[in-house]
Order: sequence, then C-alpha cells, then structure tokens
Amino acid sequence: MLCMLCIFAGCRQAPPAVRLAAITGHDEPTMLFEGFRMVSTKLQTIEWEFVARSAQIFEKINLAKAQDVKVVYWRQEKIMSTLTAERGVIETGTNNMRAEKNVVMVSHEGIRLYTDQLYWDHEHEKIYTDLPVRVVRETSVLTGVGLRSDSELKHIEVLSDVNIQIESVKDLENAVKEKNTGE
Repeated sequence: MLCMLCIFAGCRQAPPAVRLAAITGHDEPTMLFEGFRMVSTKLQTIEWEFVARSAQIFEKINLAKAQDVKVVYWRQEKIMSTLTAERGVIETGTNNMRAEKNVVMVSHEGIRLYTDQLYWDHEHEKIYTDLPVRVVRETSVLTGVGLRSDSELKHIEVLSDVNIQIESVKDLENAVKEKNTGE
C-alpha cells in the first residue's frame, strides 16, 4: 500500500513555468496572462480594443504591462486605426495608454505613423508624443519631433523640426488647402 501512494504522489503535475520576462520597478504582478484582451466601451459600443501576447497586471498601482501589443480604435462600429508596438502600458484606473518600441499606427485611410513612444489620453481621445515621428501618406512623408493627433490621424500636428517631402506641387497645394480649411 505504501508503494502505491509513492507512485501516485510522484504523478502530481508541477505548476507551469512562467515564461514572461521579469518586470522591474514594481512589486510582483498580481496576475500574469499569456494572451490578453481588454476592451473599452461607451454606451455598449466598442471604443478601443487592446490585445497582447502577454500581460502582467499590477492591481496595487492600477497598471497593466503588455508585450507584442495591438490596439484597434473604433468609431461608430468601424475600425478607424490600428496601432502595433513591442510593449504597452495601460493605467487601468484611467484607461490612458503608452505604446513603446517600434510603434506603428495605421489609419483606415492608409496614413502611417512611426515613432518609438506614443501616449493615448483616454479622456480627450488624443494621441501624443514628444519623440521624433514620421507620418507617411500616399504621396508625402512628414517628419518632425513631437506630435498631437486624434486616433484617426485626421488632425495631425507636428510640434517642431517639421520637414515634408511631397511628390508634386498639386500634393503641396492639397496639403495647404487641408491645413487652411482644418480638414
């Protein structure tokens, strides 16, 4: 009988190993996820969806840190833009976000924004950064330092060191018209 107990005791499965990178600067996370999805809604309509390969939740400080991030911004049940980054942080109390490292945001109209760090202000529904940016449209490339915009990349303001490369004079005229009419 004793021998049988030893065999069964030896069959117990060990807890799975955590394969997530160590997080520094905070207490231990209270939850670890492999495959993570968080959705923000307003009046039963999706505002944005945050998906990540893995995430760590720090309940004491209302923070979630994630790796291999994708954020989809919605308006009237249509995708307006999609953001990808190597890392992301959500302040779970405010739903403000920060995307870091190889940040790429693409609007539904095909405008592409590249930077190394981008913030989302949930209350004002705006994105911003103080780092260098590159905005690519169909026939132009806009570069500079610092950016403020809506999540659809329709109203982009580059703050300093602005440089624009345009393929034709007609594109320049259209860009000036857009700026003057606020489109």
